[in-house]
Amino acid sequence: MKIQSDRVYQVPASVVERPSASGGIDSKSAKIQFSYRASPFSFSITRAKTGEVLFDTSAASLVFESQYLRLRTSLPENPNLYGLGEHSDPFRLNTTNYIRTLWSQDAYAIPAGANLYGNHPVYFEHRTTGSHGVFLLNSNGMDIKINNTNGKDQYLEYNTLGGVLDFYFMAGPTPVDVSKQYAEVIGLPAMQSYWTFGFHNCRYGYQDAYAVAEAVYNYSRAGIPLETMWTDIDYSQYQPLNLQRSAKTMQ
Repeated sequence: MKIQSDRVYQVPASVVERPSASGGIDSKSAKIQFSYRASPFSFSITRAKTGEVLFDTSAASLVFESQYLRLRTSLPENPNLYGLGEHSDPFRLNTTNYIRTLWSQDAYAIPAGANLYGNHPVYFEHRTTGSHGVFLLNSNGMDIKINNTNGKDQYLEYNTLGGVLDFYFMAGPTPVDVSKQYAEVIGLPAMQSYWTFGFHNCRYGYQDAYAVAEAVYNYSRAGIPLETMWTDIDYSQYQPLNLQRSAKTMQ
């Protein structure tokens, strides 16, 4: 089988629906404006009303290969950045010698600086002049570096293992506006099922199905309603014989 090295993966429209090209918005009335330079290629996003630069890729050359993408944008000094995945770092992201890795992992005991289960390549930046958001629709593993050069020239840099540069910019200008605009792009959360509001028990470390059955029995014995019993990854470690015996016991 011939491998086509120039093909890259994109998030399907069935997962995240793309907006129409026109969107029903007159570009002259848009709150942000796009401009670019052809050679060497770079682009910028500015607020239409004030001309304030929100995103500017002329800070470094763009790299676009089938298995590696790099794009850097300039930032104000000591920016107020939030987001970029599920992690155990401070809520307000560090801005010096900082790397935010987007690669799902189960970090035992949740150590500081760990990347966790959720990957959301979106950040909100809050300025005195207003807030805005930047979303990169790319599901490949990536490192997002936030740093400065000798205490100046602050930047944010995407280093991605593949995919495409599919950016969405939320104009804000308030944090609530940015959240609403992001929801318009990515979609609203699913409605919770009724049973999810019941009492749940979850624990890692059950040795076998007997221990799980005992926990369920003790809830019943104590008269505590139990809607769901979660066994984490332990279910994949049980021996088949234990499952069969437990099933007979619970009958």
